[in-house]
Amino acid sequence: MGTYFIGIDSGTSGIKAVLFDLAGNEIAKKGYPLTGIFPTEDRYEEDMIEIWDKAKACIRELTAQYADYPVVGLGITAQGDGLWLVDAKGNPVRNGCCFCDGRAGGIVDRWVEDGACEKLFALSGTRIFSGNQNGIVKWMDENEPQSLQKAAYFMHLKDYLFYKFTGAFTTDTTDQSLVFVNPVTRQYDRRMFEVCGIDQYFDKYPPLKTPEENALKIRPELAKELGLSADVVITSGPMDVAACALGSGVIENEECCSIIGTAALHEMVLDKPLQDSIQAGMTVTHMPQDRWLRLMASLAGTPNLEWMLNTIGRQIRIDAEAAGRNVYDYMEEMIQSVPIGSNGILYHPYLLAGGERAPFTDSRARASYTGISVRHTLADIARATYEGVAFAMLDCYQHMPRTPKKITVCGGGANSAVWCQMFADALGSEIVTVKGEELGAKGVMLNNAVVQGFYPSYQEAVKACVETDKVYQPDMENHAQYMRYYELFKLTYEQQFKTWKLRGQLIRE
Repeated sequence: MGTYFIGIDSGTSGIKAVLFDLAGNEIAKKGYPLTGIFPTEDRYEEDMIEIWDKAKACIRELTAQYADYPVVGLGITAQGDGLWLVDAKGNPVRNGCCFCDGRAGGIVDRWVEDGACEKLFALSGTRIFSGNQNGIVKWMDENEPQSLQKAAYFMHLKDYLFYKFTGAFTTDTTDQSLVFVNPVTRQYDRRMFEVCGIDQYFDKYPPLKTPEENALKIRPELAKELGLSADVVITSGPMDVAACALGSGVIENEECCSIIGTAALHEMVLDKPLQDSIQAGMTVTHMPQDRWLRLMASLAGTPNLEWMLNTIGRQIRIDAEAAGRNVYDYMEEMIQSVPIGSNGILYHPYLLAGGERAPFTDSRARASYTGISVRHTLADIARATYEGVAFAMLDCYQHMPRTPKKITVCGGGANSAVWCQMFADALGSEIVTVKGEELGAKGVMLNNAVVQGFYPSYQEAVKACVETDKVYQPDMENHAQYMRYYELFKLTYEQQFKTWKLRGQLIRE
């Protein structure tokens, strides 16, 4: 009958369970949307009970439909950062705070001013932003201390799910890289807690393990409920960015991966941490013990297209439906008649509650179109929206320690040939995609397979299970044009730092 695995991936907008065979092929998947909760403009929360209920529903549907496929392992990944509080019985204390939450913006501003941010970067290789767990904990300490007092453990989302599957409170090195783990020793570094003024909560952090060590069998009563064997091995981690890199086969020095999803996460593999002093981005431990990810975790992802289509671009959706066309195919055909630079319109894609976090950090950053005149059309605006995400991607790689030669693109953006070619031209780098759609879930499936000894190493797992799909070569003449507009893109957002600050003050009033 073969050997099968399930990968769980809980993102910002939805959760899914994916069934894989041992070769990493996707057999089936089930998923549900998740409800975003926005108490104020700068907050983004989710209901932890809803997430767990939908995780179970996904698995039950898979095991009911594929009852003859013996599942031996289940791996978990999820969005990183944020804060997910549970009591001693593993029950949520409150809603979870997501990675794109912006409530700690003022805390981060204070840390920038008093030098704490610089100290943290020197220790961890991570530039703090408002969605990091340390800032949210400090905000809770000052504004909602009762939640911290009720909590037995300060967790990440995948840690909460791992507890629900196994009954064990643990965490892993990839999530805790942001920002409590020494990148060299891969152990908690208490100095980071002290710099943040949250050392009093150190004992509320779960035991730290590598994703290889973070493995237990499923709770027997839960196995029966979900239609799984009681011998199924549950693994927790790595967090989504490292899981996508592993699932994309990006594990060797200087290989690059960009995840174009709700956020746009751009990462480069390094063979040693802290190789540069660029005060931007993050440093995350990768799966092989001698590899790290230099991560520019931009928030500028696919929601920019969705928002544009649902607001100022609604006519595009109407026209596509009238023509019986897929709206994205229709729109991408439309924008190809517009030249590079969108006839002078620039779009800055800082749409989410957390503003932007790479290569600059400003929780107050907000999206905007500039350069619009009476001569412009909806096609110009649509192309500018695509280009805005491409410019934000270019901006991130301009701040990496190396120049990328090849970038593997995954996430929803990888499904667009037009966008992938735009990425290639804008960055002047080869863009490749790999076969399969759920690469985060595939990454934790590969980790589970290595943990159980089905593959002797991550390198062998990648060699057996990851296959290139499409390749996009850059047009260097187009690249030269994009670089000219990139200078304008960068200059424009730099001029908005003061405006965003004033806007934030006015909104709070």
